[in-house]
Amino acid sequence: MQNSSDTNRKNFSNDLVAIAFAVVGVLALLVVRAALFYNEWGDFSYFYGPWIIELRSKTFVEGLRSNVGNYNPMHMYIFNLIARTNINDLYIVKSVSVLFDFVIAFFSMKIVSLKTDSLNKQILAFLLAFAIPTVVLNSSMWGQCDSMYAAFAIGSLYFGLSGRSKSTYVFMALALSFKLQAVFVLPMLLVFVFMKKIRIHDCYLFFLVYFATLLPALLAGKPIGALLSVYLYQYDAFNSLNMNIVNVWQFVGHVEYVYFRTAGLYIAGLAVLGLIYFTYVNRARLTSNLDYIRLAYLFAILMPFLLPKMHDRYYIIADVLSVTVFLFDKRRWYVPIVSIFCSYLGYAYFLMSGVHLIDFRYAAIALMFVILVILRDYVKSLYLSTDSDCE
Repeated sequence: MQNSSDTNRKNFSNDLVAIAFAVVGVLALLVVRAALFYNEWGDFSYFYGPWIIELRSKTFVEGLRSNVGNYNPMHMYIFNLIARTNINDLYIVKSVSVLFDFVIAFFSMKIVSLKTDSLNKQILAFLLAFAIPTVVLNSSMWGQCDSMYAAFAIGSLYFGLSGRSKSTYVFMALALSFKLQAVFVLPMLLVFVFMKKIRIHDCYLFFLVYFATLLPALLAGKPIGALLSVYLYQYDAFNSLNMNIVNVWQFVGHVEYVYFRTAGLYIAGLAVLGLIYFTYVNRARLTSNLDYIRLAYLFAILMPFLLPKMHDRYYIIADVLSVTVFLFDKRRWYVPIVSIFCSYLGYAYFLMSGVHLIDFRYAAIALMFVILVILRDYVKSLYLSTDSDCE
């Protein structure tokens, strides 16, 4: 009895130390973020800031139905709410994004909790996700909103892995309601369905929730056509194979976009369909959470790596999942290093006014190597069925 009491006391003491370490780590990372808040970049100066000012000149309902901005309604609702405050617009936009950084870290921790009950390892997952340089720069320096859709997408993956069908659909719908780039992990819903982790008849929630996000603007008088065509408009806004991202189109150079646009769509589509088909054929051997995470990472990185028109920030989900891959499989410690660094190069190019830290083609080769390593691990695991959740 005494030994049991001593053990419980020791475990409690260890948990307190872990929690204290987590609090200090979060505070330190918040200080880093706060130090970056004063930076104002073109996206805020020319888009977010003027949108908020224009919305402030209208009533809240007028703002809901107005044609201010070219973002999906969920983003514009947030800007409309910000317009009702007297807080510095730049700081509150960044603060909202930082709140979703917490959500990303929380669901990363929850995914790791499916592997281990260790509080130390779960806290490590939270801190690593919260400390990812591209996540920090995206919200706190650049003032972008990518953490919003990424948070819900990672949450959807967690619920899918946990077999919580309705929550999986709801969170993926919310992710897509913020930004189209959530489609990078959308194929995981199909995988969860045929693996019977989620129920196909719950898919009505996906459409119901997505429509519900449009409802406030619709009721305020905005045409349904305008609400449903936002992503089509965004897709047609740029006509470049590569928007400063490290991907396969770095090897093509400056050529006419129209020559390769369709080819890029077909290549990416075939890669995704090939992964889905391979997974379906070998579904009896898909038993470990590690393999699900590998697959989600492959979807999240292959699409922006192969698709045309990709922007520098579009690896954010892959960045988060690369850390999760490492936490499940310590042999792949270099995956988040290479993956996040290659993602960071696009940020550096923009934030440092066109400076290439290294030739993007070399980085694309390194990223291709990481993709092939994870693809090999995934294929080998499903063929041999010997790979458990590695340490």
